[in-house]
Amino acid sequence: MSILRINISNLSEGAHQRSLQVAPQEIGLDSRFTKEVSVEAALESTSRQLYVHAEFKTGGVFTCDRCLEEFERDVSSGFDIVYVAESRAEVGEDEDMRVLSPETNYIDLDEDVRQYAILALSQKTLCDEDCAGLCPTCGTNLNRAKCDCRNEAVDSPLSGLQKLTKN
Repeated sequence: MSILRINISNLSEGAHQRSLQVAPQEIGLDSRFTKEVSVEAALESTSRQLYVHAEFKTGGVFTCDRCLEEFERDVSSGFDIVYVAESRAEVGEDEDMRVLSPETNYIDLDEDVRQYAILALSQKTLCDEDCAGLCPTCGTNLNRAKCDCRNEAVDSPLSGLQKLTKN
């Protein structure tokens, strides 16, 4: 059963607000997400459609891709969905439009919130934009200490191109 479920069976026309909370694991978020997911949904109902604008906040403990240290970060985002009372053929393939049958009593936001929470994370998760990372030779965290390793140039197949730029 859905946790982030909104009853729309007796929803009158006009604007409505809903506040929902759920543990991140209850909607399928992984163990990195440790803070409760808080969702604020604004609904605009008409006779032919239901417009939903949802904003959510959560957070967790993530691992930096450069220095491998764990850090806490808040995650928030929002999304819009339009539910229409029409046939699928008339709606087309728009992912932000969904069809509501006349018998529908609830809309579920679980999967949408889960997907947008994951998408809100950067592809490269960094503790800080200026993270220095690890020394490639000794593994020292360069954010905490300097090492005595010499950064020697790596002989790569493309190193001949560097000579061209120096001329």
